[in-house]
Amino acid sequence: MKNIFFLIISPIFFITPACNTVQSNKEEKAAEGKLTEPQDPFHRLCRYWEVTDAENPTYRDLIGQQPDGGLYIPGIIFMTDSTLLENPKATMRYGKFVLNGKEIDARFDDGKKAVYTIQDTSGNIMTLRRVEKDHTTTLHVKGSGIFWPDATLNPFNKINTHWELKPKSAENPEALKERLKECVKFYEYFFMGNAVSTINEIDFVGLPSCFKWYQGAVYVQGPKQVDRKWINCFYSEEQAMEARQMMEDLITKKYNWDTSQKNWMFQIADVLKQIQEKM
Repeated sequence: MKNIFFLIISPIFFITPACNTVQSNKEEKAAEGKLTEPQDPFHRLCRYWEVTDAENPTYRDLIGQQPDGGLYIPGIIFMTDSTLLENPKATMRYGKFVLNGKEIDARFDDGKKAVYTIQDTSGNIMTLRRVEKDHTTTLHVKGSGIFWPDATLNPFNKINTHWELKPKSAENPEALKERLKECVKFYEYFFMGNAVSTINEIDFVGLPSCFKWYQGAVYVQGPKQVDRKWINCFYSEEQAMEARQMMEDLITKKYNWDTSQKNWMFQIADVLKQIQEKM
């Protein structure tokens, strides 16, 4: 049974249909409706891998602050359509890959090539040796446990991250709305992927966002609290604030919260889909 609730958004307070759980960078979620862990080598590889350590690293392999104030978190995503994304939470570099035994041949869109060799795996921990030109790096990575069987529903697929690319000129209101709609769709897919994964936490660190997430509510940050990384997805700060106001106006409308659904991430994903339909 579904009930209608308001999402009340302001920089100071909000109202939810359920008991609030204050967000940290990671949130617990219900363990239900999970996907079965893939067993074959290709699909086990196809997930989000975060770099935890690196030997002889390049600048792309180091955790640190970006000039825009965002946190640079290195990682790799292998997708089921053979797309490879290096550093989804930093300077993104896309390419295609082929898995041959323990070797992963990568050809990036910028024309560069690399060969990754799987040296060791243990559960969700993996060691990769990457050779690119004359530079060899050993990457220690940890799998997030998030698996998107359909690559088109992977939020980090190139077709779903266009909204993060800063435009070269100012955009009219319709273009701003479309960029915002793509942002909302990105988070719908992100929540769905996490909801059906085998992990018990969701990690927002390093993602550009104007939102705060709670059980039973979505909160739009006030103008002074909006993430700088999200602002830089727009032509100017003025345009980012215009988009933020659009989002605030949208999110105060009525949406159906499925209170029969125990997993709050499914609830959020469903509401995000409804928001897109009203845009």
